[in-house]
Amino acid sequence: MPHCHPIRQTLRRHGFRVTPQRMLILETLRSAGRHMTAEEVHAAVRAHAPAVDLSTVYRTLRLFTRLGLLDRHVLGEGRIVYEWRDQPGHAHFFCRSCREVLHLEADLLGDLARELQARSGLAIEQLTLMLVGLCPRCRASAEGKTDPPSSQAAAR
Repeated sequence: MPHCHPIRQTLRRHGFRVTPQRMLILETLRSAGRHMTAEEVHAAVRAHAPAVDLSTVYRTLRLFTRLGLLDRHVLGEGRIVYEWRDQPGHAHFFCRSCREVLHLEADLLGDLARELQARSGLAIEQLTLMLVGLCPRCRASAEGKTDPPSSQAAAR
C-alpha cells in the first residue's frame, strides 16, 4: 500500500485505530480506479477477508469520507458511490441510460471556483460537479444513429 503511511497518520491524528479492515477497504477503493458502491466494496473486500461484514464497510466509508480520504457522490435515483480522493475537485457525468460515470476534464472547475470566490467571498476548498444526461453512445442510440462517438472522448 504505497499511500498507507499518510493514511495511518491521518487516522491516528483524529483518534482512530488503524485496523486491517480499514486499510483493506481503503486500498480496495484506491486501487479500483473507479466509483464503487458500498456493496461493491464489500464484495471485493470479502474476497480477501470473508469475515468483514457490510456494516463495517458502511461505517468505514462514512469515516473515510468525513476524514477527506474518499469522495461520496449521490448519482441519479439515489445511487451512492465512493471513490478515492486523488484530486481537489473534479466533475462527473452520469448517464441516466447506461448508468456509466465519466470523469470530465477539470480545467474549468478551477476557473469556476475562482469566479465563485471572487463574487461571493467564499473560501472554496473543493468543488465537485455532477452532470446528468446521456453519454455519446446512448445519445446516438436514442437519435437512431449507427456510429456513436466514443464516450471516452469526453472523459479524461
